[in-house]
Amino acid sequence: MEKDDILEIDLREIVYILLKKWYLIVLCFVLSAGTAFVVTQFYIKPVYKAETTLFLGKEKDQVSLSFSDIQVNNQLVVDYREILQSRRVAEIINQKFGVGIQEFQKNVNVKTVKDSRLFSISYEDTDPKRAADIVNELATVIQKMADEIIQVKNIKVIDTAKIPENPVKPNKKMNVGAAGLFGLLLGVGLILLLELIDHTFKKPEEVEKMLGINVIGTIPAFDGGKRGKKKAKDEKELQEQYLKNLIVHNNPKSASAEAFRELRTNLYYSSVDSEVKTIVVTSPTLGDGKTVTAVNLAITLARSGKKVLVIDADLRKPKVHHYFGVKNKEGLTNLLTDSKEEVKIKTTERSDISNLYIITSGPIPPNPAEMLNSNRMKSLLEKVREEYDIVIIDTPPVGQVTDAAILAGITDGVILVLASGQTRIEMAKRAFKSLESVKARFIGAVLTKLDVERAGYYSYKYE
Repeated sequence: MEKDDILEIDLREIVYILLKKWYLIVLCFVLSAGTAFVVTQFYIKPVYKAETTLFLGKEKDQVSLSFSDIQVNNQLVVDYREILQSRRVAEIINQKFGVGIQEFQKNVNVKTVKDSRLFSISYEDTDPKRAADIVNELATVIQKMADEIIQVKNIKVIDTAKIPENPVKPNKKMNVGAAGLFGLLLGVGLILLLELIDHTFKKPEEVEKMLGINVIGTIPAFDGGKRGKKKAKDEKELQEQYLKNLIVHNNPKSASAEAFRELRTNLYYSSVDSEVKTIVVTSPTLGDGKTVTAVNLAITLARSGKKVLVIDADLRKPKVHHYFGVKNKEGLTNLLTDSKEEVKIKTTERSDISNLYIITSGPIPPNPAEMLNSNRMKSLLEKVREEYDIVIIDTPPVGQVTDAAILAGITDGVILVLASGQTRIEMAKRAFKSLESVKARFIGAVLTKLDVERAGYYSYKYE
């Protein structure tokens, strides 16, 4: 990844990303905590701890204990610990209870009670009765060995080990809590990882940084009909779905409609130095929103008093007629294949949108690129340039076919449409180079489907 490709994410954006995808954090937390509970409850055997307490007193023939005797007793406790953890004692326990030597040495423990002559022997086992039996046996063993090895008889049992009722391991609350914390961290890490590998545009600043072209429009995501996903079986229902995307016409007071009006204003400013009349609208890939942008921009321009012509030059998958709800029996392909020398323009109009004229694609030809690169197409563009104030030309994605690049080379400018969170930066760069290779004039980029909460735009509403 190049240095320029590194996307900066500030703290507020990180918080927003985490809040937006909170369900992943919850899911990881539930799965981790739930798994820990199930494993702890049903798969890990509980471990019980039995314990006995012993006392180091004085020998029978001793009248009293001196300070040196107490010091000796403290040292004896250390000796007893080593004896109880010795292999000899382990073999005794192994013969009597069948516990492995290493297992015994791992689970036995001897500790002293601070500032006293008391010490305890404990043993952990999955069988609570065996744990108690082993501890009581160790108390007997240490009394015998103390007499045999060290030749002292000053060990007395204070508390005999009882069969433990509650396990000391595993700690269900601690395991579930630790797993839950791990799940939270895992969820946060997963979200940040997904964000890191999501190499798409999110904000206008990223487009300008990666492509070096100005963003002249940011269109918030809006609830439109299905576009190119699952086609409705009923033709009428399909048509209604497409018509919902004319947001400027259907809901002129919406934030998205205002965004298209801002795009129109920026378009005017971009053509101050040189006249821009024929505009190619394209995108790197399918689904970026180029046709939706083209038709809504056309309506916005028409409502400002401009005489606008929309040409559907997508001769592969034409959609303009669907969005405007007009027929597509004859269109651009008919004009380009007409044998008459003079181009006679036949347009379609919508009675409810004044100043707007449409040339649909017409029948899909077998050679779209050749037709768009013909002298007939150049003559058509020259003619419409004289008759209309603005000509919006919808083309196929430039990242997939050459049609848009062909028209970009013979028109006044290009608008590159990118979808926030969808258009991959690599595809956008490839599209940019394709247009740059034909010396296309970039009017600017339009970022559609913008997440307004994340980008911080359009936080207001129009009433």
